[in-house]
Amino acid sequence: MEYHWIRTGQGDIERLRKATDGVALLTLASIEAHGPHLPVGSDTLCIEYVIEQVLQQEPVAVLPVLGYANAPTARMLPGTINIPTEILQDFVECICDEVCRNGFRKIALLHAHGGNLGLGKAFAYRILEREKPYTVYSIPVLAGKGDEVSRMLETTEWGHACEFETSLNMAACPDLVHLEKLGDKTFPSEKGPDVGCVSTPVDWIAPHPEMVVGEPGKAAPDKGERFARLWAEGIVGCLRKIKSDGVSLPVMESYGAKVHAVGRQGTVDDEHA
Repeated sequence: MEYHWIRTGQGDIERLRKATDGVALLTLASIEAHGPHLPVGSDTLCIEYVIEQVLQQEPVAVLPVLGYANAPTARMLPGTINIPTEILQDFVECICDEVCRNGFRKIALLHAHGGNLGLGKAFAYRILEREKPYTVYSIPVLAGKGDEVSRMLETTEWGHACEFETSLNMAACPDLVHLEKLGDKTFPSEKGPDVGCVSTPVDWIAPHPEMVVGEPGKAAPDKGERFARLWAEGIVGCLRKIKSDGVSLPVMESYGAKVHAVGRQGTVDDEHA
């Protein structure tokens, strides 16, 4: 059966909904600088590779990957396309509304770009406030497998265009990886703001001005294959939990009624004041 939304005929959407228990997957990736050795579309190319492995294990309606993202930390480097947060949230909401109109009431937002994680949390509250007839689930980068990935790495610093991500690219799109452009260069973290637990707008930019972390030269395609399988395994586990979740939708359905009941009570109290 075909699980990619854009390859599905209009007469087969209902069949797709039933086959996936009404769960759709919308992936949020990015187009941003990934050092001199990787393509700017690394997040999109790699997650598409991982999703194909997911589909071998668990049926889900796969929407086209949203390659555009909020990526302000990479705007100072060529190739990056940054979408302001408010525009991106509006666009994602429009997509989700349409997916729901087609009968899918559980929408998993799969993050392939760390910069979108904040959007996922904020978006969840947005649809709650707006009393949407569907719910969203935010699946983080690596889907809970970060500790396992870390134990498999040779390097201690990783997180962007690093040993992990370079290896993943070598598995997903080997013809686009150019380690020769790195030479022997490594990318140790530079000094960031000394403000303790306080967040600043340059928490990422200051220590990683070249958008590369650690020692990408230690990457290898066989590592990338293992990382892809591990990430897919994490996503599959999340999707199965989402399908079995019987709490979120009922709570969201009752949320609006409770909110409006509080509002009506306030009006009644005001009238008798």
